[in-house]
Parts: sequence; structure tokens; C-alpha cells
Amino acid sequence: MRNNRKIVVISGSSGGIGKELCELYRNDGNIVIGLARGGDVRVDMTDYERTAEIADEIAARYGRIDTVIANAGAGLSGATELLPLEDIEYQLALNYLGAINLVRACLKHMHKGSNAVFVSSACALFALPYRAVYCSGKAALNMTAFGMYMELKKHGIRVTSICPGDIRTGFTKNRVKRSDGGERYGDDPVRAARKIDSRENKRMKLKPAARKIYKCALSSRKPLYIIGAKYKFLNFLRHILPQKLFLDVTAKFFG
Repeated sequence: MRNNRKIVVISGSSGGIGKELCELYRNDGNIVIGLARGGDVRVDMTDYERTAEIADEIAARYGRIDTVIANAGAGLSGATELLPLEDIEYQLALNYLGAINLVRACLKHMHKGSNAVFVSSACALFALPYRAVYCSGKAALNMTAFGMYMELKKHGIRVTSICPGDIRTGFTKNRVKRSDGGERYGDDPVRAARKIDSRENKRMKLKPAARKIYKCALSSRKPLYIIGAKYKFLNFLRHILPQKLFLDVTAKFFG
């Protein structure tokens, strides 16, 4: 007879949200395998073949995978026109393809009653100037989650995307910031990055935010969750205001 412990796979587990989620799942008596370059299992999530092998190894050891949380990600800011192509490729390789690859690899070993979670971002809901590539990758994650939600619902596997707003982690510090504005943009990319960085003390505290993400991941009853009242309100405004007005106001505050 199967026990109630879940076999949980979480990427991006070496710090921030991922580390907190590992702790929360373990505290509830689950078996948690954290994936990261410095995690329980060391792997770069852009190494798609090795990631798939690890999913097979976990399933071979425990007999199944109950929950997968694709959380690993990185930030990028700069004038979209001037960003090095390799920066854009890495963003998509990690934030988008890395997440899909992990979930697909784990799904082979998942069953009715299990769930797959994409940790996306509030940036998936509304674009920001000089963060277009990051926002695009996260928006793509949402669309992927919605499609998989429909594909897997009749098979009893829940798929959801969770969009947290700004949280106090090392994410901002570790974001790749390209300051080159050229003749067209000048210092605008630098000023935009400073505006976002200056709000660090206004971000959500890590542990309470992680617990909200944890509760949403456990439930996975909806295809989308937004973490943070401010971001829920902004998402509401995005749907009722003319798009041009919403974009112009966003540009004024974040550009």
C-alpha cells in the first residue's frame, strides 16, 4: 500500500524560493529532490539530456514522481535591440526550455493525482520596458502551462502556473544588467534598472511569499495563481484599461 509521502522534484533549489519550497515540502514529511548547480542533485537545467536522465533515476529509485516544480530561472535587463543574442538565447534556454524539459521528463513517471507546477512571474502578465526578454519567456511559460492543463486534465494530472511578484531574494542582485543604451536609448536602461532595484525594501518577504506559493502548488486547482495583492490588482487593470493606456502608464513608472 502506498504511503502518503510525495516524491517531489524542485529545480532552482539552492536558494530563494526553491530552497524554501524544499524545506516546506520536507517539513510535511515528503521526499524532496532539489535540482540545481549547487542542489541535492547537481545539474545545470540547460543540460536537457542530463536533466531527463536524473528524472529517470529518481523514478527508478522511488517508483514514481508525484510533483515537479520548475522553479529555476534567471533575470535579464537591457535595451532589447542591443542585448547580445547569447543573453537572449540563455534566458530562453533556462527560463523556458529548461522548465518545459524538466516537466516533460518527469511526466513520464507521473500518474493520476500528481501535479506539475511552473513558477512563472508577475512579469508574465504585463511587460516592462528593458525587461522584454524576461517577460516574454515567463509569458511563454504561462501559455505552455495552460495548454498542458487542457491536455492532462482528463488524465488526472494537474498543471498550474504560479506568478509571484517581487520577492526579497538574491534574484535582483544576480540579474544580468546590460547598460549599453547606444545613441537611441542613452542612459534609459540604467535608470530603469535602478528604479527596479530601489524597490528592494518594498518586495514581499521570502518566507511568507514562499508559503503562499507552496499552498498554491499543493492545491493546483487553477491553471494560474498570482502571488501579491498589488499584482492581482494590476492584472485586473490590465484587462479593463485600453492596452495603449496601460502600456504608456507602465512605461512612465518603470522606464
